[in-house]
Parts: sequence; C-alpha cells; structure tokens
Amino acid sequence: MTSRFEQALEDMLWFSSQSIGARTLFVSHIEETFKVIKVFNRNGCSLEEGMELPKDHSI
Repeated sequence: MTSRFEQALEDMLWFSSQSIGARTLFVSHIEETFKVIKVFNRNGCSLEEGMELPKDHSI
C-alpha cells in the first residue's frame, strides 16, 4: 500500500469518526478471507490492521 493511499484511508476514517461519533471504524477487503486493511480505533473493539479471518467468521 502506498503512503498516499494509507494517509487517505486514515483521513477518511478520522473524518468519518468525527461525523458519526463512532469509536471504531475500519476498511476491509473480502474475497476468500476477510482482511482488515486500516483501523481507526478509540477503545472500541479489538480489530487490528492486517487481521485476517475466514469469510464465514467475519459476519
């Protein structure tokens, strides 16, 4: 991931958090697995960047 893309994700998650008041927001990718790409977390839940789960455990 490029640093510009990562910065854009961080900015998007921060602004979204401010707008809707969420403690945890994340961007993920779902294909064969559920993979967390970027997390904005203020004591919400235990998601971590890079976390990968089987698709059927992610919903």
